[in-house]
Amino acid sequence: MRRPTKADRQAQWMVAFSDALLARVPRLAGRIDWDAAKYYYLHGTLVEDAVDQYIIARNIET
Repeated sequence: MRRPTKADRQAQWMVAFSDALLARVPRLAGRIDWDAAKYYYLHGTLVEDAVDQYIIARNIET
């Protein structure tokens, strides 16, 4: 079995972020700001914390 690459780890994080965000705010399907998501990923933010920060930063009603 091969070791996961950086791209694999990023893809897994993005999928987890998308799943967690859409579970809380389904109306955002197709409207995620992926640059913001990548920012959270690159700064080592946990998925749950990134979703919270994303929602707060965009003043999204849940």
